Amino acid sequence: MADVKKKNGTSSYLLYLIIALALLAGAALLLPVYREYQKKRAELADLKHRLADKQAVSAELNREVGALQTSPDAVEKVAREKFGLCREGETVFKYPQPRSQEKR
Repeated sequence: MADVKKKNGTSSYLLYLIIALALLAGAALLLPVYREYQKKRAELADLKHRLADKQAVSAELNREVGALQTSPDAVEKVAREKFGLCREGETVFKYPQPRSQEKR
């Protein structure tokens, strides 16, 4: 009877050891996959942030295009600022841009 209990005790310890080894092996196999998943999540968050920035720039450009298509004042502003154009009889004064301070 003592031999049977001893065998049952040994086999239960062996079973626990096998289960523990299986859990450790599973964790060792899943850890690299989990790390890659975390990297991809961070990359996705970065891409979503960049997309939101690009969408904001696109919306601003669309507003500017809409203004240029419908507002003569917007067209005049661009012509004056970007191309240095003026109306007939006006005089344009151009001042040199101040130099930025050089880094020391």
